[in-house]
Amino acid sequence: MLRFIHCADLHFDRSFEGLHLITDKAKELPRENEQVLYNIVELAIKESVDFLLFAGDTFHQNRPTLKTQQQFFQQMERLNEKNIPVYVIFGNHDFYEKERYWFDFPVNVHLFKDESVQTATGYTKDGESYAISGFSYLHPQMKQTKVGEFPQKQADYHLGMYHGDMASENFAPFQIQEMKRKNYDYWALGHIHVPTVLSEKAAILYAGTPQGHTQKEEQTGVKLVTVNKGSTTWQTKDVSAIQWKKREVSLSGIQRQKAVLDNIIASFESSEKALVKLYLKNTELLPQNWLQDREMLELLDYVNDYLEKHHFQQLVYQIDIREETTSEKITVSAEEELLEHLLATYQQQDVFFETINELINYPQAQQALSLDQLQEESFAQMKKELKSEFSWRKLDGIKES
Repeated sequence: MLRFIHCADLHFDRSFEGLHLITDKAKELPRENEQVLYNIVELAIKESVDFLLFAGDTFHQNRPTLKTQQQFFQQMERLNEKNIPVYVIFGNHDFYEKERYWFDFPVNVHLFKDESVQTATGYTKDGESYAISGFSYLHPQMKQTKVGEFPQKQADYHLGMYHGDMASENFAPFQIQEMKRKNYDYWALGHIHVPTVLSEKAAILYAGTPQGHTQKEEQTGVKLVTVNKGSTTWQTKDVSAIQWKKREVSLSGIQRQKAVLDNIIASFESSEKALVKLYLKNTELLPQNWLQDREMLELLDYVNDYLEKHHFQQLVYQIDIREETTSEKITVSAEEELLEHLLATYQQQDVFFETINELINYPQAQQALSLDQLQEESFAQMKKELKSEFSWRKLDGIKES
């Protein structure tokens, strides 16, 4: 049995973005990156894994500061003390240049230092052999595909480490089917920050980023992977130090600004490490233009000062008013049978494929999509939306049979 952690796109020295409204309050946030790395190492030790993989962009830039390097190497030494190897490839952000590192990497850290594919070997805690093949970026971009350079499976367990994007010609484009033909037990991918399973049976996965640094990066984690008797399974483990959250606050029935403050404060019931975007809804009874831009910033400061004073760990980085919109169905004067006829026409495979001709001729789309499934799901969604957004009224003078 083989057990390991797949981590990618750590961006260890990246700042948290989108916090310009609370610059002073957010100045301590970079320290959270240290906690994320600590959590990853702690998980590896707790689970007694065979090794840890970093699948590119471990650092946000290829010239990490001396302090950043020191913090990273200290955590790798913790793994060294537990005899846990670490395998590292470099991506487009932290592309490898030896002279930019102030320290030697600990002896348990194996670096893939070349753009050509290299293979490292070792043995599990149970004495079974494993091989790990991978390559690193030496420049910010890599236009050539690399899968063809990977050897066929050559150990009890064989893993591929690959930092790339099958939809971009600038970042080592690849094809899923070509990866599958290598017969590997697992492909540890990096570059895409959203956790994504490209293939379950062949186990080709983007782990995603362990820590969101923007409000769009809500899904985070690392993969704890087990390979046993030809079967590969994985679990997503949360190692983030702080999460991005959205919170709605209803102001229904409220006419005075003081009550707005009370409702916002009352919405925080327990403390948690989170960056929060507040949405104020049901504001129709409040005066028009009741919250100006300057007052919005004052409200933001007030809420954060209150949270800090009362020992809440949340930090509100933005407050928006969510306008309620009411939409009425559009009435179509036509038999509903017309809808069924139109759908039936486009359900003909040749008509549907002609409609999406540009998409199906895109090579990456052919790899990533099942066209039969796409057609089935597209028509189910189309039918649902047409019936929910349109009211079908019988034409005047036409009687039901």
